[in-house]
Amino acid sequence: MSNKFSIGKSSVAITMIAVTAMFLGLTFSPKVVTAEPMRIAYLSPSFDISDAWERVFWAIQGRLDELGVDYEIQSLAVSSHVDHAGQLAQVESVIAKGVDYVFLGPTEYEACIPALRKLKKAGIPTIVFNYLDPHEDEQARAMTYVAFSHLLGGKISGSWASMHLGGKGKIAILQGAPGVASDRRMEGFLSVVEQYPDIEVIIGPHTDFDRSKAYEAAQNLLAAHDDLDLIYGVSTTIGLGAGQAVRQIGKSDEIATMGFGGTGDEIIAMKEGWLTASVLRPIDDSAVGVADAFVAHSKGETPPQSWSGPFKMIDKWSDAEDIVEYANRYSKPKMGR
Repeated sequence: MSNKFSIGKSSVAITMIAVTAMFLGLTFSPKVVTAEPMRIAYLSPSFDISDAWERVFWAIQGRLDELGVDYEIQSLAVSSHVDHAGQLAQVESVIAKGVDYVFLGPTEYEACIPALRKLKKAGIPTIVFNYLDPHEDEQARAMTYVAFSHLLGGKISGSWASMHLGGKGKIAILQGAPGVASDRRMEGFLSVVEQYPDIEVIIGPHTDFDRSKAYEAAQNLLAAHDDLDLIYGVSTTIGLGAGQAVRQIGKSDEIATMGFGGTGDEIIAMKEGWLTASVLRPIDDSAVGVADAFVAHSKGETPPQSWSGPFKMIDKWSDAEDIVEYANRYSKPKMGR
């Protein structure tokens, strides 16, 4: 499936291809004037997986508009977090076409190394999104790494879960796809809850960050363990899938469900009462980090090697309107939500 349309300062080409602290203060750079538009390729998993990918896409443009940058941005998305070969093929097509910068939201940290090597060899400055640690292989190391710490987010989630349960109860964890993001979100969570001897933890299956798979996995856990008190999903989609499964059996007030990211869909689910909590990333801050790194490099400056932002824990009892308004300040005007 291929859809092409235009966006931008005056025109930004988008190709959507599916192969299958309250928060940081901002400084404003002077207007950037370039002879030719800055050509950016935005590669990510599908926007259907989480609205975070879509928000970052639009928020980058909002920030570039604010800085007065002329740009063209092409978006290519694979259908899942496990389509590593599909993303590599997209990187190869971007290199063949020729761009100034690449935003790479990898399907997985290690899986993207071949793509990063090709981009490095082609001399295309690249930002890796959703991972903080620079790759050890210098030939695969990107210009900048932009992310919210998976480990820290997991720890904050674990603290909320432990307090919510009063230090005792039974928790199930639903994993994402094998790899750094899922592992560290679970590791951080476990590092806290395992301090409580009266909390029992069941490690559930990998769900590939797929909402339907998470829903089915949660159903199986609920059938096998009728004494569950909480399900922790290590992403937006997993938390929502678990929340749906609990809602289906009419126990949203008895069994807590947690996501990760605090995305718009999670906020709605919390307002409706069928998702209990999520650690929120002010996602547009990360897009500012991306845009500012592109601009700094275009001006001959050295961008930071890594950028990370803060979290805010929210739940269905939170008054999160101001937090969400800030977190989506660039993306919401572009997306309309």
